[in-house]
Amino acid sequence: MPEGVSRRELLKKVGLGGAVFLGGSVLGHTVQHQAKAAEVAEEYDPRATEHAMTGEDDAPGLYGHLHSPPTSMGPGDLDALTMPPPPDGRPAGALRELELAVEERLIEVGDGVLFQAWTYNGTVPAPIIRATEGDTLRIRFENRTGHPHNLHFHGAHRPEQDGWEQVPPGGETTYEIEAGPAGLHPYHCHTTPLAGHIGRGLYGMMIVDPAAGRSPAHEVALVLSGFSDDELGRNGVVAWNGVAGFYDSYPVKVPVGEPVRAYLVNMVEHEPVASFHLHAATFDVYPAGMGMTPTFRDDTIVLGQAQRAMIEFTLPHLGRYMFHPHQHWLAERGAMGWFAAI
Repeated sequence: MPEGVSRRELLKKVGLGGAVFLGGSVLGHTVQHQAKAAEVAEEYDPRATEHAMTGEDDAPGLYGHLHSPPTSMGPGDLDALTMPPPPDGRPAGALRELELAVEERLIEVGDGVLFQAWTYNGTVPAPIIRATEGDTLRIRFENRTGHPHNLHFHGAHRPEQDGWEQVPPGGETTYEIEAGPAGLHPYHCHTTPLAGHIGRGLYGMMIVDPAAGRSPAHEVALVLSGFSDDELGRNGVVAWNGVAGFYDSYPVKVPVGEPVRAYLVNMVEHEPVASFHLHAATFDVYPAGMGMTPTFRDDTIVLGQAQRAMIEFTLPHLGRYMFHPHQHWLAERGAMGWFAAI
């Protein structure tokens, strides 16, 4: 580094222009990504927040976003991960055949921040699976990568279908489980090292409805995850549904005065605990989405790794209601968003 030039000044001289894609490679990405990572490492210690009070031009803003969504994205681009597929009305006990393939994808998890992900069916998080308690899920699983992977569901099922055996590169297998119990269950890769496979993006949520169904509500799905690598550092980007800052730029729209049901899953690796906090409102909590009556009411819930909850609430007034983890340094790295009651 030239004498008398700080790292921050050097980074500003290097610039953070957009990456150029050509033939599957990313030209300019290495300099951009390393510069951003170095800036984050220098400017942002997750155990200290005094930088947010400095007022410097490159310090986080009022709510601490270090990352915003890609400029190429629009308000509807996460609809498939934000809005669960509705129950399809098939009687309990139906056979549901699915296909899940592990593929490597270069994804943009924040504006100008590219991440080499392992995905189920090309997205992080993976597609939402919905079934009714007692349904049979038959999942054809393909491993299209050069690494061993597999598929493990939370919930209750026969142990020989638990999904801890490795599927080799290029291999495939079929899993068959009975969906249940009624509730909210994550699924993820269970190949060692688990933190590496989950941290690269191999996880999703499964909603299992009770046979009698639930009362009507506007439904929202939110999976919290962090993205880590040698350049970003540990959870250098934290996101709901895979894109940092998305729900800050594009609030989740819900009808004012009507019931809202949100399915929450914490899949952040390398952190002992996360949480969900809703501003200006309280919610009923169904731990793991189980049961027909709420266990308690709160405005903040704690979620350990792979823990989940179903919450229900009503927003009685027009306006924006903020949500985020109450570990504020997680929120500041991209996990703050809004519900817009309209």
